[in-house]
Amino acid sequence: MTKKLCISILALAFLFPSAVFPQGQQEEIEYRKFKLDRSACDTAILYRQTGKGMDIGVSAIATGKGAYFRKWKITDIKLHIGDERIKPDRSDKFYVREESFWRIPAAVLFAALGTQIPVSGSGLEQGIAKAGMAIGLGLLVWQAKGDIGGQRSVFHLDKALERKAFDGKSFAEIRFENEDEHLQETVKIGIAKPVFKPDNKELYADMSRVELTKLIDDLGARVKTLEDEQAPYKYGKDPEYDQLESEIENIQTQRGVAYKVWFEKEHPNQ
Repeated sequence: MTKKLCISILALAFLFPSAVFPQGQQEEIEYRKFKLDRSACDTAILYRQTGKGMDIGVSAIATGKGAYFRKWKITDIKLHIGDERIKPDRSDKFYVREESFWRIPAAVLFAALGTQIPVSGSGLEQGIAKAGMAIGLGLLVWQAKGDIGGQRSVFHLDKALERKAFDGKSFAEIRFENEDEHLQETVKIGIAKPVFKPDNKELYADMSRVELTKLIDDLGARVKTLEDEQAPYKYGKDPEYDQLESEIENIQTQRGVAYKVWFEKEHPNQ
């Protein structure tokens, strides 16, 4: 399984508006990317400890190759815990500008999860918009307008379900399809008990804008190198693929955090 990417509530509050996450709650988030033959699926999972159990949020964007880039859509997100298939307590569509998504995909998916608290209607839309502005990408909108579509689903687990969820067999299932070509794909992400860790945001906070820009570019170049190394291997077949993907996902998360710090320094009054 890909190494989990851990960010405590301190790091998440750093990434998103402080009002989104009540003080004292613990959270962990991970970014994953699945590259299939005809399509790809970028995902993020957020674990949030609550007094009644645990919330699990899943955000996902599916894309195709070439002319089919925008033809794939997320159709369903479920959790499988033991013998139970758990439907989300809430699901919402969101949209992202293509250039923002390709620049730092982890930041986009983290922003979609940033408002996973139980709000509704215009309040949810305002929360999503606020998270998007805070991340500095202007990335989440509520009408497609030719942009890429994604889905965010939230599951509220009570104590009993939480105890069952981390048996080593539970997973999140994401389905997506290309209606024009009548094609469907499914990816599964194992649910592992989160280990809440302190963050190292001070490492980036002390860097200048020039240093951050160089870091973001260097990390991006490192991702490209790793993707080139990964190209000969196949998802689901070669262990080398998973090893390289783990490193790519970690680097993309670092880029997301570094970009947020850079944006705050570049636009201190925003």
